[in-house]
Amino acid sequence: MKKYLLLLMIFICSFSFSAEPVDFKVKLVKGEVFPEFVLEKLSGTKELSTEVFDKNKKTLIVLAAEWCPACQWEMGQLAKFYESNKTKYNIAVIFIRENSSEAKVKEYVGYNNYTFPVYFDYSGKILQGTGVESIPTNIVLDKNRKISAVKSGIWEEGDFINNLK
Repeated sequence: MKKYLLLLMIFICSFSFSAEPVDFKVKLVKGEVFPEFVLEKLSGTKELSTEVFDKNKKTLIVLAAEWCPACQWEMGQLAKFYESNKTKYNIAVIFIRENSSEAKVKEYVGYNNYTFPVYFDYSGKILQGTGVESIPTNIVLDKNRKISAVKSGIWEEGDFINNLK
């Protein structure tokens, strides 16, 4: 009996110490702190945002989809911006899973030779937790993870520059 109880406790504790934050929910309002969240690479590897993002830099998070014409156009603008600013800012493009797949995103990113950091919202937690209803959505965080800008819709290269100053 003790053996079963011990196994049960180990099983329960293994879920208690998971690397993923349990609840991810944020109001996309200027001044709100953007919580720690899990970034999932296209390889399936998981990383905590607080470990990936340099605390001394502003962060740009873009929610997008490879099938979205507006997102496709913006990704071209972001690619130009990223090449000349990749050491100045944290940048994460998170592709949503709605009407998409990891394979389609990999193909799209590879075909366009994008070098900016790309992630996939495998679980749908990012899209659901932010309440984003249209894409692309651009979210800028200051060095303290406070939201300083949010915009649904296309950003041009100048918009990235102006919002990350």
